[in-house]
Amino acid sequence: MIEFKISAPGKIILFGEHAAVYGRTAVASSINLRTTVKFTERCRSQYLRNIIKIEFPDIKLSFSFPFYVFRNHFFSDNFDYPSVKKNNQLYSCVSDFIDLIKDSTDKSNNEITKEQKLSLQAFFYLFVYIAYEECINVKETSLHVHLSTELKVGTGLGSSASFAVCLSACFLHWSILQKGNQHCTFNKDELDKISKYALNCEKIMHESPSGIDNSVCTYGSVIKFQQKKLVDMLPHMLNLKILLVNTNIIRSTKDQVERAARIKNVYPDIINPILDCIGDVSQNAWEVFTEMNKIADKATEAMEDYWFEKLSVLMNMNQGLLISLDVTHPRLEMICAMAFTHSYAAKLTGAGGGGYAYVLLPPDIENESIDLFSKELKENDFDVTIIKLGGSGVKIEH
Repeated sequence: MIEFKISAPGKIILFGEHAAVYGRTAVASSINLRTTVKFTERCRSQYLRNIIKIEFPDIKLSFSFPFYVFRNHFFSDNFDYPSVKKNNQLYSCVSDFIDLIKDSTDKSNNEITKEQKLSLQAFFYLFVYIAYEECINVKETSLHVHLSTELKVGTGLGSSASFAVCLSACFLHWSILQKGNQHCTFNKDELDKISKYALNCEKIMHESPSGIDNSVCTYGSVIKFQQKKLVDMLPHMLNLKILLVNTNIIRSTKDQVERAARIKNVYPDIINPILDCIGDVSQNAWEVFTEMNKIADKATEAMEDYWFEKLSVLMNMNQGLLISLDVTHPRLEMICAMAFTHSYAAKLTGAGGGGYAYVLLPPDIENESIDLFSKELKENDFDVTIIKLGGSGVKIEH
């Protein structure tokens, strides 16, 4: 029997939303809210039916069906993977397979929602993709995959990327264990593979992902992203006090990206300079973070106040530019206004249109002041979480 756990962090985009889709600079960080997958492979049994059991309780999905149905569909002579890969047809093949099994499996499988179907598509896409790429021995067996998350779905904290990274790492780790190798941690080459697999999966869910989310969820830390590539990382966590505030407005990242693209297509001469400005704001923020990272242990109170003021101004600029892209929401603007009355800075994070904002708190703030502001937010039906930036990326739990 093979059994293990893998986890991956969520992410927060600190600066550069939407502009990153068009190659401009963005700054993002992993956060201390994680997605965890528990994988179990049981040996073939002549007494028990061999099944694939998938449990994603956070979206109320519990799904099981005979293993041979999956194996015969994707790993028989009738399935030409090289041709499917060349013609970019794997996603459509997986979609057809899910339509087939949801109508022919156990009666205990209830009618699946759009969100559940998308999760199943991502699961089987990665399973088949990585099985072929990493030469997994898809033998008659029983698999149980249980995935849970501390991230709220559809709120801009990288829940889909964390999901994709977790599953990519899971199948890669399984392939290594199958070959009889000891494997306790992911090396750089393996992390690069995981990020690539997850990005391709993200295209199912978001069509044109920037690549930020899968990068942060794979490598962790605080990253600089430019021209759709990870170009720099800060090795140490930044000691910033951050409040994460949930509007409780669910929105689609894909819809928000398309919304920004439409306004860009209609007014390119206006929107392109705005995207350039967002990239410049992000670059300036990165320079502040880099300075903080270099001398954090020697920072004086005056330095911390200076960094707070610079980041606050840059956050306000970035939020104003995002308003120009028409990707905000009245609830997000309410959070920013409430923060402003306390002399704090706030901005949306992620695709906008709902989801989360984050509030940067002063370095010398008292817990009593945090509690008071949090209470005000909660009285207006916002959910509030104190988070830590940076930290580990995807990892094997021991």
